[in-house]
Amino acid sequence: MSGPLEVFFARYHHFVYNSSASATSEFQRLCKVKGSVRCPLRQTAYKEFKDALTRQFNVNYGTDARDITAWQTLCASLRVEPIPAKLKDCRQAVLSTHVNLVDLVQSFTTKKRVEIFPSVKHLSDYTIKHEKYFPRDNVHAGQLLQHLLRHIHNPSKGLIRGRGTGSSRGRGNVPRCGRGQ
Repeated sequence: MSGPLEVFFARYHHFVYNSSASATSEFQRLCKVKGSVRCPLRQTAYKEFKDALTRQFNVNYGTDARDITAWQTLCASLRVEPIPAKLKDCRQAVLSTHVNLVDLVQSFTTKKRVEIFPSVKHLSDYTIKHEKYFPRDNVHAGQLLQHLLRHIHNPSKGLIRGRGTGSSRGRGNVPRCGRGQ
């Protein structure tokens, strides 16, 4: 069965999606090689890509922020050992770990170790440099994903966390045309 990212990329005939590469780099490659994803259509394609990325997170990890299994799956992906038995401890372990969510989604299928950053600032620098943003306010984002999203362009905001939605969700901007993407 194909996941949401595979379904998104399959819509572009003659484009072979490399699931072991970063989804963001594959989107950039698609835009570079596919004539139908020119500047006027790029915004629509980018929104659909972000929807697929969000849905892929949901498929991989779930949507319910009260589900211990979802949090334990995240702990396993983040190499938390031992994996906590209590929901509160799982949340604490995951929320104190800084990873790029695009990379986290990709690591689920590739089984590659996701890079863990020492701070939200380091994560922010990496995310901006590599343009690996998770959508800020995607309609498909479940409560679990909302707990994980950070203030990428203002990392100091992430120091104060409310009920999990106090952290920003990256940016929703479309990468500009003409940047070699």
